[in-house]
Amino acid sequence: MILTEYGMPAVTSVAEVCFNEARKRKDFEFTGRTKQFIGAMIAALMSANGYTKSGRKKSIIHHAYTRGEFYVKK
Repeated sequence: MILTEYGMPAVTSVAEVCFNEARKRKDFEFTGRTKQFIGAMIAALMSANGYTKSGRKKSIIHHAYTRGEFYVKK
């Protein structure tokens, strides 16, 4: 939520942590589906905390991601 207040996509807050955890497991691949799942979890958390999707995508500063949903307060 804090990064959203600073104009960044919410997934930015967990991108590095999720990517690093995936790399630790030799039997796990960080795929597009994995990123979709992470995005869905972020969407659920943001919705539960009073935010909605803006319909705009913004750049994410992480090499495994390109863009992420931007949320606004209801």
